[in-house]
Amino acid sequence: MQIMDIFFSDPNDIPLPPEKMEIRELKATPYDDAKRILVELEITPFQQRPNLEILIFNQNNRLVSSLSVVEAIEKQMTFTLHLRESDPVGHYNVQIVVFYTEIDQLDAEDGPPIKDMVLENKQIVATSEVTFQIT
Repeated sequence: MQIMDIFFSDPNDIPLPPEKMEIRELKATPYDDAKRILVELEITPFQQRPNLEILIFNQNNRLVSSLSVVEAIEKQMTFTLHLRESDPVGHYNVQIVVFYTEIDQLDAEDGPPIKDMVLENKQIVATSEVTFQIT
């Protein structure tokens, strides 16, 4: 795997190797329509681009929204996720997983789809969660 030049604005905020990655901040704010959620997050600066999974579960622990990021290029990110429920109401849990996968080592020729191989071979380095409520 090639090391890529990644530049961050704060020279005192040293990019970290995968095993030292952390999630610095995670926020989830419902939009006024209660069907979309603004997810804001910040991770530590990185030496290698991480992958992310963002999952939203309802109060019955059913997955109602998800988002995958392959090889993030920014340490601060903002996403809008849409809830797959007809009438969103109650408590929700947002989970984020930061992970790495050695894609170069995966054999995509005879195996399952690359998405499945990436998720099955992930090395989780950081997780976080936050809750929000829709009334």
